[in-house]
Amino acid sequence: MRSVLSIALALLPAAGLAGPAAANDSSNARTGVRTSLPASTTRESFAERKAVRGVALDGAETSESPELRAMRRFEEQAFPRPGAALPGPEPDDVPQTLPPGLEGRWGGTGDIPRVLRSPERGAAPPAAKPGKEWLSQLTLPDLPVRWEPQVVRYLEFFKDDAKGRGIMTSWLKKMSRYRAIIEQRLDEQGLPRDLIYLAMVESGFDPGATSLKSAGGVWQFIPGAARAYGLEVSRWVDARRDPERAAEAAAHLLKDLYVRFGSWPLAFAAYNAGYGAILRSIARFNTNDFWELARHEAGLPWETTLYVPKILAAAIVGHNLKAFGFAELAQDPPWQFDRVEVASGISFASLAHAAGARPDVIEDLNPEYIRGRVPPDRPSVAIRVPLGSAATFGKALAEARATERVQTLVLRFGETLDDVAKARGSSVRELKRLNAVSDPAELRGGMTILVPARGTPAAPPTATADDDDTILVAVPDRAFAYPGRERVFYRTRDGDTLADIAAVFDVTPDNIIEWNNIDPEAKLQPKLILQLFVAEDFDRATVVLLDPDKVRVVTLGSEEFLELEAARRGKTRLFYSARAGDTLGKIAKRYGLAPGDLARVNRLSATSELTEGQHIVVYSPTPELPKEITAKVTGAPKKPALAMKEAASKGGKGAPGKPDQSGHGSTASKASPSKGVANSAPAPKSNGKGGNNAQSGSGKKPTNGKH
Repeated sequence: MRSVLSIALALLPAAGLAGPAAANDSSNARTGVRTSLPASTTRESFAERKAVRGVALDGAETSESPELRAMRRFEEQAFPRPGAALPGPEPDDVPQTLPPGLEGRWGGTGDIPRVLRSPERGAAPPAAKPGKEWLSQLTLPDLPVRWEPQVVRYLEFFKDDAKGRGIMTSWLKKMSRYRAIIEQRLDEQGLPRDLIYLAMVESGFDPGATSLKSAGGVWQFIPGAARAYGLEVSRWVDARRDPERAAEAAAHLLKDLYVRFGSWPLAFAAYNAGYGAILRSIARFNTNDFWELARHEAGLPWETTLYVPKILAAAIVGHNLKAFGFAELAQDPPWQFDRVEVASGISFASLAHAAGARPDVIEDLNPEYIRGRVPPDRPSVAIRVPLGSAATFGKALAEARATERVQTLVLRFGETLDDVAKARGSSVRELKRLNAVSDPAELRGGMTILVPARGTPAAPPTATADDDDTILVAVPDRAFAYPGRERVFYRTRDGDTLADIAAVFDVTPDNIIEWNNIDPEAKLQPKLILQLFVAEDFDRATVVLLDPDKVRVVTLGSEEFLELEAARRGKTRLFYSARAGDTLGKIAKRYGLAPGDLARVNRLSATSELTEGQHIVVYSPTPELPKEITAKVTGAPKKPALAMKEAASKGGKGAPGKPDQSGHGSTASKASPSKGVANSAPAPKSNGKGGNNAQSGSGKKPTNGKH
């Protein structure tokens, strides 16, 4: 076991470093001069980064109000994070000597060095005796207040600092809009009305506020907590932005937290950091006093140590508007509206026309509907319209609705906007506009979207390539057979996961890995084609599958696969026998190729020397080849699909796609939903232990390793 002395020696250099400054180069460490990268004049392209990542960037879609941004900057300056670098030159990075002895605080030995101990602290100032006279004249809120330095600093910021006053002015003006609704929900749960100030510091009463942690709405629920408290977070609806429903959910959550902790400071901390983090901190530091936890290194997150005093300070300001100079502040009018029932899918523009209002007014009254229209995936929806407009709204809405010629469509698993546009005779751009889609990967199977209305419904599309093309599918060199199951082929799309695909097709992720050349640790990329064995009664109408008549199955890496893949790209695959004096450059020039491409295909370097008689694989862009130097030529067709069909007519023991008498199809078999038989590969050779890989199943869900 390492001694305490060795541990202390290992930790001491880290204690003298200030955050990121420890990463400075050696020259800066010697001189003690801090350097920083010059500001870049080139802005990042979130669109390009998203294209590389394949998914949206974390935090790229945040919506932080100017008030919240200014508050965050104030906090970083007024309350530096523990270990953050202070302005000015840093001390030289030299070894520090240990203090003499390792005295134990409890009279024993083995305690940590004094330099590593928490600083000595005095007793917390009592709430009844604030340190400044003006504080003692303030009316306190219905929350437990302690005159901690952070509370006082926030009060001074709101009272004397121009930025702080601007922030509080904006918050107080907006609070009057939702105050009656929030206080009603708090009253229903028997909670202090001053809990409204938690919403103030969370969002500044902005329903559209979002954070880096994916929290949203006035009360800043994260999606998981929102759903746990009955708030819908879906493609069309984000109830976290609904001031009424979110206030009800927040009241339930705050009541639950108070029941658990019995302390509003701890309940607030749990609201911010999660109740699990607070429970762990209480157990680790052996105290249930929030202010005690906030004083210790790693006791609570930095943001949480400021969150509670900020709420208390905001509540104190709210109860002392005159003392802080906000008594004459003009406040926003309260949120008032009529509620009407409307059919699904109608746009805010039509609603606004019927109500005689602007579309942005309808949007402000219904912030939970996030796509500019009423969600189309339910029969009807209750919406808010301007106060006094409900009486004439119905007739006007019917007229406005008639101008919207749209229908609903439930997406099948694997279906894309390109598929829908082709089937409906529309365009991807029009579908994106109707459904407020910025990233098509957001759309998943089972979601309801809007499409332009048409006279007769279109037949569901089948996932294929161009109509004249045969789809080449490379599968592992293994054979599978399952009575009561049929093979189908599914083409992946953006956002697919093994778990999602397995759930839809009622198989397991291990099955999919076994049946295909899939790395379970890597993400699935679009346009992979997976072979799957599904039950005979599987409902194919809910997914997009490849047309089996257009699928050509070959074994990955086989000669046939290589030839057909070359033909698909309009090339001819041949073997060239090197002669004396040949180089990759000469051969490449003769066939109109780049030397680097020829080297890559043959797994050689560009400078590799060739020996006489060495076989070189050439993918020639033209079928006109010098006969005297070819050892083998695969004729290049006019159409890739034609080559595949001709190859199919020549191959194997039996007809393409049909199993031979051994129960296996030919290597180049055509895809067919034969009863539980995979025609992807010939039977593997015997391993000396009898049998082969063509094993029977029971008809139940296959299990990996038991095929």
